[in-house]
Amino acid sequence: MMMDASAAVSPRAGLVRNVRVGRQGIYDANRTLLAYELLFRSYEGTGESPAAEERATSQVIASTFGTFGLDNISNGRPVFINFTRAFLTGIIPIPVEPAGVVIEVLDSIVVDDELLAGLASLRAEGYRIAAADYCGDSARDALLDLVDYVKVDVSVNRPELLAQIAVQVQDHGVVLVATQVDDEDTLLDCIALGFELFQGPMLQRPTVLEQRTLSPSQLICTRLLSDLADPEAKIERVVQLVGSDPGLTMRLLRSANSAASATTSEVTSLRQALVIIGPRRLRSWVVLTLLEGGGTTSSSDGLWSVLARAFTAQRLGGARADLAFTIGLLSGAAELLGVEPTVVADGAGINNEARAALLNGEGEAGQALIAVLAHERDDDEGVANTGLLLFDVSRAYLESLSESLKLVTDING
Repeated sequence: MMMDASAAVSPRAGLVRNVRVGRQGIYDANRTLLAYELLFRSYEGTGESPAAEERATSQVIASTFGTFGLDNISNGRPVFINFTRAFLTGIIPIPVEPAGVVIEVLDSIVVDDELLAGLASLRAEGYRIAAADYCGDSARDALLDLVDYVKVDVSVNRPELLAQIAVQVQDHGVVLVATQVDDEDTLLDCIALGFELFQGPMLQRPTVLEQRTLSPSQLICTRLLSDLADPEAKIERVVQLVGSDPGLTMRLLRSANSAASATTSEVTSLRQALVIIGPRRLRSWVVLTLLEGGGTTSSSDGLWSVLARAFTAQRLGGARADLAFTIGLLSGAAELLGVEPTVVADGAGINNEARAALLNGEGEAGQALIAVLAHERDDDEGVANTGLLLFDVSRAYLESLSESLKLVTDING
């Protein structure tokens, strides 16, 4: 389905690319901004095929929750996102938490028992649901018992039909949302009919957000999905595979941080992030990344040096080895992106201890990272200033370099 703004991915050389997400505000009758809808076009103009829509949907979800982070797009407001049938029926698990998300059901999706069962299951999990482009057709009446919002395009429906829809929807206690509101008279007419929320060019035209990101490797995700299918898979292997991809690491750290924000938990390391996310949601993210496309197919370019840094920091990190490994990866990700480490720290949503280690070299993990960075610059004095022995750092780096090269070779087959 063609929408008004872009969430397409512009590939860049290597691991780095630009990601764009469109959004449009949703307002109440007092013109107070209450929510956003995320908008996208079918991928690369490929039309309205199911595969194209799945890919476009995957891109907008991955961009929202993996690249920008929900808070950076929503500013604490709910976000409406179009989901395709595979997501709505549970074939592809929705990889994001219910908080702050409203699932939109497009009018192109057939309403049948399978869809209704899927929506009921999502509602039981805590997701809010909206029926998009509703026009009072009897084929979609069954949705009214499952949704929280009904969105009506007021630019294409006659006034008498709008009045009929308003009465029908209000009888179900559902919030009415008027879309394509393009002038003052239309807004006032909709308010009089009982519409509570409003969206359209008169209130706000779609805007586009853009950010550089590291593209997760399709090859690594394929290997990871295979490992996750094995109930006997070791957590160490999963951490190693995820950690071999800085782009996927940042995406999962951000997702875990979002999930942890509702509790007293704080994300310190990649291992902790994977525990918080859990196997089911991790599989969802991997499937989403594969559907998203546009990622790199090889992890070798520049990746081995990032892994060597992370593995060395882990070897030198003592009791904080997991934290040292994570900040080593984030330090390498900052170099790949060409940004300051603080940008990566903000993007990944790491906690204060991890930030202090990454940005200021604090603690055992921070000192390990400083020593590795000094070793990479052939700065013997810098290594010595950390209190670590040059011989120990050099040996750890050589062992880590060998391990990283082997891992990259194994992944690439």
